[in-house]
Amino acid sequence: MVIDAATVAAALVTSAPVRNRWDDPSSLAGMTVGALAAHLVRATGATLAYLDRTDVNTEPEGELLTPVSYFHAAVDSPIHDRIKEVSADEATAGPDQVGSKAGEVAALLAERLPAEPEDRLVGALGNRMLTLDDFCRTRMIEIGMHIDDLAHSVDMPTPELHPDVTAEIIDIVMGIARAQHGDWPIIHALARSERSSDEPFPVF
Repeated sequence: MVIDAATVAAALVTSAPVRNRWDDPSSLAGMTVGALAAHLVRATGATLAYLDRTDVNTEPEGELLTPVSYFHAAVDSPIHDRIKEVSADEATAGPDQVGSKAGEVAALLAERLPAEPEDRLVGALGNRMLTLDDFCRTRMIEIGMHIDDLAHSVDMPTPELHPDVTAEIIDIVMGIARAQHGDWPIIHALARSERSSDEPFPVF
């Protein structure tokens, strides 16, 4: 499903509304439309980057990360300001170059992922590791949510994504909320308005 999401992302990044509003503010604070598009391409291509830097024979040190523990650990990371700086810098290449990169990334994912072994691991968050399947799940939330952010930024409807992608987003977001707040605050937020608070959501 991450391949399908990458294809949708590439189509959005190269769309006329995104190109025409490249230097406008996006729906994410501190990022232009172009910077958000560049970040979406980088988030999509992270799977390739992580595969390239992790030897196929690398043994994990300690317990493997899950998609929930990966994001739970990254939520308060100081890397977010750096992400904005890198995205702004990459956006200066312009919509043609960033759009071309988006297409290349989608094509490379479609070529490479099916050839990877089922037990493939990738490194993340320092020396921690997670399975390739779980890392692809983290990409679904990154790609899917930033597709929505980018479409909203240029007044477009959110492109259709495979139901498995949106299901993964919901599953991981709920998992992060449970890790942060426990189960009952989440149940109250979903089903008991008289006992809910604003704390569990949003998780990012």
